[in-house]
Amino acid sequence: MSAFDVSTDRRQKPDELRIVLLGKKGVGKSATANTISGTKLFKEDFASDSVTIVCQKESTNVAQRRINVIDTRGLFDTYISNDEIKKEIEEKEAVKLIQDLFGEESRRYTMVLFTRGDELQNKNIEEFHVFNNKETRDQTQVTALLEKIDSMVTANGGRKHKTVEKQREEDQRQRDQEEEDRRKKGEDMIKGLGKERRKDMIKGLGRREGGT
Repeated sequence: MSAFDVSTDRRQKPDELRIVLLGKKGVGKSATANTISGTKLFKEDFASDSVTIVCQKESTNVAQRRINVIDTRGLFDTYISNDEIKKEIEEKEAVKLIQDLFGEESRRYTMVLFTRGDELQNKNIEEFHVFNNKETRDQTQVTALLEKIDSMVTANGGRKHKTVEKQREEDQRQRDQEEEDRRKKGEDMIKGLGKERRKDMIKGLGRREGGT
């Protein structure tokens, strides 16, 4: 499970966060969306079959902040046997698929979220975040998640996450703008030279007339 925060502010906590939940089918994305939003608007089922058919977005307020939660269709949303080897391959390929979809830089905007914290008991996984969707009334885990996302925002300098395609578009726009600026600067220089030459011609004529 992964969480992306793409609404940012360099100096303080952003007033609005957008969290996109990504992961394999049946891992509890919809249940997690309900826990974060404090609602039951997302249809959930911990069965292996995918519940979410299309992306769903719901907004809520948590600790006086607007939180936009987006539940997505499960990765590898096709029938796959329960073979343990294939499961391991799926786990690794899911991470690769996320990076392929959102670009290599997406790792800086990604957090692993364990959705069945009650099954992990006292295992030490400090580098990640544990969520217990059976304790939906426990808002402290939601607050803790938001604090980690805020830290991730700060670590990324408040910049929004951009897909590879989006970054390419922005780079191309920047190159086009730089080219336009160079063109205008060149035209201004030519115009300036033209004015100087006209002035020199007038001065030259003035000297010849004065000498005759």
